[in-house]
Amino acid sequence: MRRATMTLVTIAVAVLLAGPATAQSSLTWTAGAVGGGWYAISGGMAELLREKAQLTVKVIPGGGTQNPVLVQKGDAEIGMGLPPLLDAAMKGEDPYLGKDGKPHKMPDLRALAGNMSLNTFHFYVGAETPYANMTMEEIFKGKKPIRLAISKPGSSDVWVFEKVMEHYGLSYKDWEAAGARFFRGSYTEQAGAFKDRNVDGTFTFLALPGASITEASVGRNLKLLAFPEPLLAHLGKFGLGKGAIPAGTYPQAANGKDTVVSATMGTTITVTTKMANDLAYTITKTLNDNPDRVRKIHGSLADYDPAKAYLSLGVPLHPGAERYYREKGYLK
Repeated sequence: MRRATMTLVTIAVAVLLAGPATAQSSLTWTAGAVGGGWYAISGGMAELLREKAQLTVKVIPGGGTQNPVLVQKGDAEIGMGLPPLLDAAMKGEDPYLGKDGKPHKMPDLRALAGNMSLNTFHFYVGAETPYANMTMEEIFKGKKPIRLAISKPGSSDVWVFEKVMEHYGLSYKDWEAAGARFFRGSYTEQAGAFKDRNVDGTFTFLALPGASITEASVGRNLKLLAFPEPLLAHLGKFGLGKGAIPAGTYPQAANGKDTVVSATMGTTITVTTKMANDLAYTITKTLNDNPDRVRKIHGSLADYDPAKAYLSLGVPLHPGAERYYREKGYLK
């Protein structure tokens, strides 16, 4: 009888010890729009976590601007983030100001891994349109009556698009008054609108190669436009870098054999201080101990290096993630 009692006590203790991990085994991961790189990457990483760490992760659509808010509020435990926006979220800077104009700080944001999946801005137009013979500066500064597909409010795409307009002294109202029209939709909807010739061009932000852009280029001949140097210098003030869309990325594009200069931002996997250290450690370890598997999830992860995953994050490392990088000797 005593042995049975001791066995029951042992089982009870084991259940209690396992309880917190089980309670946290179901997680929500806010990614990007359906059809985009983030959504595919998050899904692939969720599958890896399920297989290797027995974690159940539900991936939901999100965006670079709204994800920090969702993670800070606890509507999602994990989120894809962009360093400049994460930094702005922690400090309560634009675009994270309250209705009263005061800073809406998100001090609990932390990172598990980053310096991955470089996202690139694409501005492309129909090769048969007059805009294919213009520069971005001529289109924006000249207030050309272009019909342009852009993402929905709350996305990083739109945040940067508005910075571009700001550089050229434009607002939606000004440009619409000059004849411009804006179609707001998901990446898939943008590609559909372009192929159906309901828009002349698209401004979008995707990891290379963007599936929706590949789709759009097959349905209609498109031309990628380069970001001018003065514009890149302006965007650099907000943490964006200068990059390029390599030749051959979109072979069906009219200038697919050319390298096109553009603006870029890396990706950070974000959580909050509320996540248990052990769970943060497990997620970080699972992803980084399987680099070959991670690199195969999406083309933009081909050069992912776990030894550099603690760099260029935009927010501090979560203590659980920091423990992993120190154990590996990456972080001294």
